[in-house]
Order: sequence, then structure tokens, then C-alpha cells
Amino acid sequence: TAEALRQRTVAKEEGEEEQDSEINLQQYPMEARLSVLSEDANASWKLLSLRVRCSPKTGESDHQLGMNKKQMFDLHRIGERAMIVEEAICRKANEAMKNTTTTTKIKDENAMEMDEEKTTETASTPLIPRPLLRLFEVTHAFSLSLQLEMLSSQAEALRRGAWGGAARVPGVKETLGDGIAVSPAYFFDSENDNSNESDENNPAPIAVMAVHFWHCDDRYGSPRVGDIVCSDEDTTNSEKVDSSSNRGPGPGQRHDNNFLPASDKKGKERLSLCIRAVPMVGLVVSLSGSNAESDMTTESHHLKRNADKLLSSIQNPFQLSMSDALLAATVLCAERRCHAVVDALNRTKASHLPPWIHLEVECGSITVAGSISYQHFSPNTRPPTVLFRLACDSRSGRFVPTFHRSISILRRLACNDPSTSDIQLVSNVAMASARQAQGNMFTKKVGERESTGRLVRDAFDALSRSMDTLGRKCGVGGLWNESDDLSSKSLREKSVDQSVDQTWASLITCSGIAAVFGVAGIALKISSGVDPVIDMAGSIITDEANANLIRVPPLSVPLRQKIVEKRVKEGDGEMKTKSEMQSELFAVSAKATTASLELVCFDILTTKKSASSIPMRLKCVSINQLEGIESSEVDAARPAKRVKLSSESKCQHILLEAEFATQWIDAVLGL
Repeated sequence: TAEALRQRTVAKEEGEEEQDSEINLQQYPMEARLSVLSEDANASWKLLSLRVRCSPKTGESDHQLGMNKKQMFDLHRIGERAMIVEEAICRKANEAMKNTTTTTKIKDENAMEMDEEKTTETASTPLIPRPLLRLFEVTHAFSLSLQLEMLSSQAEALRRGAWGGAARVPGVKETLGDGIAVSPAYFFDSENDNSNESDENNPAPIAVMAVHFWHCDDRYGSPRVGDIVCSDEDTTNSEKVDSSSNRGPGPGQRHDNNFLPASDKKGKERLSLCIRAVPMVGLVVSLSGSNAESDMTTESHHLKRNADKLLSSIQNPFQLSMSDALLAATVLCAERRCHAVVDALNRTKASHLPPWIHLEVECGSITVAGSISYQHFSPNTRPPTVLFRLACDSRSGRFVPTFHRSISILRRLACNDPSTSDIQLVSNVAMASARQAQGNMFTKKVGERESTGRLVRDAFDALSRSMDTLGRKCGVGGLWNESDDLSSKSLREKSVDQSVDQTWASLITCSGIAAVFGVAGIALKISSGVDPVIDMAGSIITDEANANLIRVPPLSVPLRQKIVEKRVKEGDGEMKTKSEMQSELFAVSAKATTASLELVCFDILTTKKSASSIPMRLKCVSINQLEGIESSEVDAARPAKRVKLSSESKCQHILLEAEFATQWIDAVLGL
């Protein structure tokens, strides 16, 4: 700063006003001005001014933790006192060494006639005082404490606000979860605290705080907390990072090595983001499931970018932001949780998951892909098709199903949107009106049938619940603090296998639903030129020849419709003419088994007695023979879509699979 001011003054004297913008008056987290008030060689340093700066990121609050004048004055006195004590100790030690001499008698065995006693005076090396180092230690410790207090206040504000969860918004626990828990900044006295043993290479922290998020099953041990290393550091620098988290816990610490007191139980059954203030090192960031010894070159760019964002949000004293740090930490844990779940499912794939299901992890979400086969149609071997994704929510850590924008039918069915099925919407309105007119005595037998939207929503909700349970048991992968070295690992694997058994059945069902309302829905619209209709083909198909059909009504398109008049005898004996609408439909469903995922088609005849009634199925016949010519090759003249060179996915887009499904439907209908 002094050099920049000098350059500015010289530039103004020389008339170089245009160079003023190029001079940077850089601010430093710690700034001290010192001088020597004497020409004596042993003159001591005089501290003129001392200033510590730290500030939150733009948009964040410092929560009135800025230094006031009294704090600045006290810090100045403590820093000056540390310098005086250092110089006084070294001066006293040097004076004591001057008055002490050692005499060594050396005998010369090669002397012929006389023994000579040689006395040599050897003076020890004088101690060199390091007052500037002591000033830096005091100032650095104060700066770290101030930054940690500011981050702790920001975390507490997040707990009371956006990250508060269901405690702040009653009735939405399933959406927001339980929110975060904050362990405030704890400060340690290194002289009285025996639990934080330190040495020259691994200094003990002077303070620690933690933010706990997401639920985790730690019955058999908690995920190990490891330090995060910046991705642009080389191997030499990574070896110098504080490794105090690798030491065994003391009698007053938790077993997960995050240096929190034993009385702090907020991190139980949760993942933790721990921040330690280590003298002469800085703020060390630790995260559940991280490992400082891992090679950062093997991580994806997505993880490296968020790891750098997490470190910069905490370690940059002028950009302190706990919200950015917490968001980056949840993104890292989401990626690791997805990998842990996929590894658990693939570990038992031979005995549980069917061979046609393929799982991949991509940017904090699990891609569920499947190899689809078609009834009486054998196209060429193709990569698995992306059916849907399970994204890990940053707020709660739960898995949420997401769908491509081209399959809007499935997106609306998954949330049971009433506008998806016009038939069900009109029927519900008529039923509500009749119930209001006739009171509680009104019942309707056809209303007892479940709608397609509700069945699809329940299927994906069951998949989300089973994936959430599996994710809590898998944690975020990596190492664990085993509560019992002999049995914890085996018990955890057994518990994970039990959750896998409950997950694979939901995966098969939801994959079949996605194949019908996703791939087949697009193909039906392309082949017929009209939008497929929900709930028009009646209820769930129960066919002995197709026993493995998914328990969801099929998706259909109308081929022919006509009005049929019937003569019905009334109760008084009079004959009355009633009109009904009969529809001949082409419907598609799926057989999802452990062997294959196959789309099948049906010829269905339904009738409707009124505009508000639900269609009743009169005939349902499986189409066993193709009317057209079977084709197994794609038109070579159509230009292929360019594949992203950076993509490592082994799956194909759902629109590419829709082309084969369209060929299959055209062959069945003879188009």
C-alpha cells in the first residue's frame, strides 16, 4: 500500500495522470506499520498501527461483527506486547549465554612426552528474536477468529431463513426436510484443553464450527470427515495441508473427528461441513466423505469447480459467504451420494437389477436408462435409452424424479395433474356435483377405480422413498468411522442389501411406466398424428397371456368411433332408446420383468354411456401378428445427430428410441 501511494505521488508530479487507473491500491487482510525509533543495532521495533480486514460477499451481512475502536486498540496493545515479550526473552537468554563458558579437555594421544591440556571457549549460537513472527501469530489468530464468528452468524441466519426446513414452514416437511443445524463457533484454550494435542507439524485448532445437513444412517458409524484440498494445488502443497483431522479423537471429542465438543449432539445422524481455525495455516474446510489424500485429477470438472467455490467462499476474507459454501458442499455430497447409491445397486446387479437397466451418475443426478424391446419386432442392437433421472435435492438430500421436456405427459402424470386426463377430470367434476346434490348417500362404483395419474404418482413416490432410504444408508461413500471394527462394516452392507431389494422392484415398475408414457407416447403421436389419450382404454389390463404387464392403464389413440343406439327396458316396463359411444382404440402397455422390458400393443373396444362417465372396456385383444412389413433398419439417408465429444454417457436420447418405436407402430398398423 505504501509503495502504491508513492507511485501515485510520483505519477502526479510527472503529469502522468493517465496512469492512475493502472495503480492498484490493494487491500490486505492484515496490515501492520512498524518503525525503529533508534539507530542502535539492538533497537526494538515500534508498532505504529495494526489493522485487520474481513468482509462478507456482496449481498451477505456481517451481522455487526466489524471491529470497533476499542477492539482495534486492544489488538494493537496485545500485538505490541507480544513483540516486547519476544525481544525480552531472547535478550535475557543471550545475556545468560555470554556468562556461561564450557571447558573441554582434549588429550593428544600422539604427544611423545608431555600431556597438554587445551582449554577452548565455545560460545553458543545467540538467539535471534522474531518479533514480527509473534505479531503475525497474534494478528492471524484474531483474524481467523473474526472470520469464523462471521461465518457462524451467517450460518445461523440461514438456519432461521431459507435453509430452516419444515420447522419454519409447517406442513411441508416432505418438501423442505428438517433443514440444517448449526454448531456455533467453539474456542479452545490450548494450555488447558488436553484433547487437542498438537505438535510443530500439526497444530491444534483454536476454534471450530460446523453446519450439519441431510440425514444419514450412522447406527454403525458416521461418515469420516476429511479435509478438502484445492484442485489447482500441486502434490507438494497438498502434503502441507493441516492433517489434524486424521488424528484420533480425544476424550472430549466426537468420534467423527470434527473437533466438536462431546456435548454438541447436533451432528448426530447428519452430514457435516466443518470449519477449523488453525494457527499459521488458516481456515481448514472439512466435509463428510471427503479425503484430502485423493487425487484431484481423477475428479470431474463439476466436482473441481464446486470444491474451489467452497474453499473460496470460506478462505477468502473479503468474500465470506456461508450460503455459497453450503450450496457447494451439498452439490459435492449430492454427487458422492449418487455414486454411492449406484455402486450399491451395481454391486448386487447380478442377483437383483435386471440386465436391461443401466444406471449412470451425471452432475448430482442418477440417469436411469433401459434397453427396450418390442413385440414381434427386432430392431438392431442399440445403446440403452434414457428414461428418466433421479436428481438429488440440495436442500433435503432426497431424490426427485425429473423427465425430459419432450415427454410432457409423463411429467404431468408424475405430479397427478388433473388436466392430463380430460376423462378423469370431467368424471371427478360430475361425481363431486352428484355427491353435493345427494349428500353422503351418493356412491359411484366406477369412481372406485384408480386414475392413471394417481397410479403413476404413487409409483414414482415409492421409488423416491426407497432411493432416499438407500441413500441415507449409503451415506456419501468413502470411509466410515466404524463403531465396531469387527461387525460394523458387515452390518452396514447387510442393511444396504435389504434396501436394494426394495429399490429394484420400484425401478422396474417406473422404467416400464416411462417406456409407455415416454417413448410410446411420442411414437403414437408421430404415427397417428393425434395426441394419445389418458384413461380412454379403461382400467388396468388383466390378461393371463401377458401376466407381467405394469399395473397402470394403457396409453391409447382412437382409430374409429361411432354412436350406438340401444333399446333398454325401464323399470315401469316401457322401452327407451339410449345412445352410447363406442371407440376402437390402439393401446400400448409394457411388460417389465427381470429379463426384459417389452412394449406390447392391444386392440381395445370401449363404450361410454355419457360424457362424464368413465369408459368401460368391452374387448381387449393382444395383437399377435404384424399387418405390415417388419423393418429392422433405420433410414440411412437421415443425418445422424452429432454426439458431444465431452459426453462420456453410454446412453442414447429418448427421441432416438422414439424413432424405432414409431417404426414398430407403423408395422403393427400397416401404415
